[in-house]
Amino acid sequence: MTKHKPGPWVIDEKGLEADPGKLSIIVGDGEYFICQVDGGMHQMANAKLIAASPLLLDDLIDAAAQLRAYETLHRAKGTTDSLAKAEVNAELAARFEKTIAKATA
Repeated sequence: MTKHKPGPWVIDEKGLEADPGKLSIIVGDGEYFICQVDGGMHQMANAKLIAASPLLLDDLIDAAAQLRAYETLHRAKGTTDSLAKAEVNAELAARFEKTIAKATA
């Protein structure tokens, strides 16, 4: 599993002074440069999404684990209703796990 550089990832808006069309995404103390976002009216929205990505990944990992725990609990009950809930939890966890795999491959 590839491990991303831990955050915080921040948007360096100071770079806008030098080039109004570019925003840099940097990690923590600025030692690591991640990328430069460029492109019109959506650049700040893109930069915010990229900067938040380590937190989003961590939250998705936690959510998938919790869904798997709920799946196990519902399967243990064995009722028709609880088995249906287990399936919903399993399907959503599987979707999250696929996304996690893409982000960490």
